[in-house]
Amino acid sequence: MLSKIKYYALEITVYFLVLLRLLIIGFVPLFDKTEARYAEIARIMYETGNWVTPQIDYNVPFWAKPPMSTWISALSFHVFGVHEFAARFPSFLLQVILIIIVAKALNFKKRQTYWFALIMLTIPEYYIHCGVVSTDSSLLMGITFIMIGFWNSISKANNQKFWKFLIWLGVAIGMLAKGPIVLVLTAPPIFIWSCLYKGHLKLFFKKTLWIPGIAFAFLFSFLWYYSAELRTPGFIDYFFVGEHYKRFVESGWKGDKYGFAKQQPLGMIWLFLILFAIPWFQFIVVNGFKMKKEILKNKWVTFLWIWMLWTPLFFTISKSLIHTYTLPSMIPLGLLVMCYFESYHKNKRWVVGAMFVPILVFICFISINTFYTDVSWQNTDKHLVGKINPLETTNIYAWEFKSYSSQFYTSGQIKTLHNSEELENILKEEKTFYILSRNANYKHMPEALKKHLFKIGANRKSQLFIHKP
Repeated sequence: MLSKIKYYALEITVYFLVLLRLLIIGFVPLFDKTEARYAEIARIMYETGNWVTPQIDYNVPFWAKPPMSTWISALSFHVFGVHEFAARFPSFLLQVILIIIVAKALNFKKRQTYWFALIMLTIPEYYIHCGVVSTDSSLLMGITFIMIGFWNSISKANNQKFWKFLIWLGVAIGMLAKGPIVLVLTAPPIFIWSCLYKGHLKLFFKKTLWIPGIAFAFLFSFLWYYSAELRTPGFIDYFFVGEHYKRFVESGWKGDKYGFAKQQPLGMIWLFLILFAIPWFQFIVVNGFKMKKEILKNKWVTFLWIWMLWTPLFFTISKSLIHTYTLPSMIPLGLLVMCYFESYHKNKRWVVGAMFVPILVFICFISINTFYTDVSWQNTDKHLVGKINPLETTNIYAWEFKSYSSQFYTSGQIKTLHNSEELENILKEEKTFYILSRNANYKHMPEALKKHLFKIGANRKSQLFIHKP
């Protein structure tokens, strides 16, 4: 009886975490810069019907990433309409489905599946991405398909072609999610693992150099890359040379068209891994050290350790990174926890510790929406745009710079005023209009023109003004 109660408690906890994350993605506004940027790119794709070239603004191609995440967000807009929930739902769906796919591929029993789900949903980095507009969830699916497909292709006697096909399906998804980085993060750990065991190196080449799979992945992804280069010449050079070489080896790379290269100290990826995988990363380190002599004896555990560690090892030499680069390590981390996890009774303190983050998220979410209604601290222009009369959204301007959230929440109607002459021309038209200005840009506005504007709202980074003739 007690065992059944614990099992039901496990099920309820998993569903609670899923529903909580689903609830949050519809209530929290899109934040600048990254999330609002990708949502706006998807919105423009949905509006214009241009499914080949992602656009960061109308007729301005976005070359930094392939379109997989943009495609699925644009499709979501088609189904649900244009809002935060629709933008984020594909990422949520991908990562929930990924948990189920991994559990099915590894023949987890029902109880094991729920434990695996609980572990994954209590890894902060994974839980964050269950509902964030980004390219990382699509990349994670591609990487996971490759790694699980390879493992099952060598360890299962049946469905050999299916698992080899899954490898190359993962390659195709990864190439359309973030590009060749999918091969950089999967081929080396598979090769290293194959070298550790006699006879497995031959298996590596036999399973991965599968001609039908290679042809499928190449054709599936090549068609888009070829079409994108035809539509916007120069894309291939910028994407492959700039984004996949210079970004990582040239400190302070000046060729970034979008200004998002985050400069971090060398080795910062490890701190990100420790912080954003707490407490389960610490759990496997402690248990792995206790059973270090057993690691190489168990091929599956060795495979998972190499898979998990390769991503942070690769990014150790890079200064241009953010914490989301640790996401490819989260699936193997969760599977390693499953390998070392004996029972709830023996690992109770780790499970309780893992629940700290989602419980904190729940408390903060309820508290903010109930008691703390001041939204001026948020890094989004949604609430300022909400002050504008819906009938006058065609008369909104951004002074010198427009944020991605202001683009998204005005359905792309906000226009940039680059200098005082343009502002003077608008004033001469003697019409009611709004100006959204970043605090840093407002000081560049001539004092003679400021007197014509009345401030009606502000947040941490922006101010909203109205002009009435």
